Amino acid sequence: MMQTPANRYLFFPFTHITQNDQDTILSFLPQFHCLSINKDFKKNRVLHQMSNQGKIIPHFLSPQTLGPVEQKAEQFFEWARIHKGDEHNLKSLFKDNPYLTSDSDVTAIKSQIRRNKIEGQDSLSDDLSLQKDLLFLKMAQLYDEQKEDIDLELKSLTQTSDELVSTLRGLEEFEDGIKHTKPENYTDSGTIMTRERILAWFGSMHAMKLLNQEEGPPLFITTNREIFYYFESNCKDIINILDIDNIKVHGNRCENQDRWQDQFQDYLMGAIEGNGNHANRLPEVNDRCSQRGQIKVCNFAGGAINKIFNVADKHISVCLIKLN
Repeated sequence: MMQTPANRYLFFPFTHITQNDQDTILSFLPQFHCLSINKDFKKNRVLHQMSNQGKIIPHFLSPQTLGPVEQKAEQFFEWARIHKGDEHNLKSLFKDNPYLTSDSDVTAIKSQIRRNKIEGQDSLSDDLSLQKDLLFLKMAQLYDEQKEDIDLELKSLTQTSDELVSTLRGLEEFEDGIKHTKPENYTDSGTIMTRERILAWFGSMHAMKLLNQEEGPPLFITTNREIFYYFESNCKDIINILDIDNIKVHGNRCENQDRWQDQFQDYLMGAIEGNGNHANRLPEVNDRCSQRGQIKVCNFAGGAINKIFNVADKHISVCLIKLN
């Protein structure tokens, strides 16, 4: 899997890629890998196009692996539909064991689902741990997809409302304020079960042998501060490799983007590998592009890393990318 520098960029721990994720990562890097709990990207026009262009390299589940996961997810939704209107008892049931976070709650829900099913009809994978991780990621992916749809709808409503008020008031100052107001994210997936997302994602990648490092370890990429903060707060050994708050980047319509990204990749790899004084080799292209971003790279070891990999001598490099 990891054979060239470009292949070393691995988006995590989300399996749903938002438009913001795409814009952010591809402003810095020419391509990245990701894990998807789907059979393909055909239902998402943008992701499908990006995949065909080689900018996003997805790792899909095989039909044999995906089938039981989708079946079980549908059973959970059916179970929820059956209990719709009985939220009080559901809250009591999940008070001590949040949904999909332990073996006990999954087993309890499974037992209820199976009451009306023929013995042996339910086909779970032999690897229960992988099945549990993939099921969690599938549910998280559906949640994130719905969240992004809601965010986009809210932003559209906000923009329409602002334009209407601006038109009614006829104030140029008000219009200028709207133009320079950056839309805020109404919700943030990273704050929802951060630890569980990370453990499930790494567990799945390991079980499916997608983290083979014979050709060198990957650089784990995230656009979510909460994910990066999790490692900062839960790892014992931290080496700050790169930390730039304000760096010029180039959008996908800029003719200088490819050249700048080539230079930036060399700069980034040099910083990670510790080759010389990279601080004086930061690429810069003089043009009219105004987009700027942030990037931070750290090596993490100990603590949470030991839990993730179940070894004591492991370390990983994590990169946080944001647009200003």
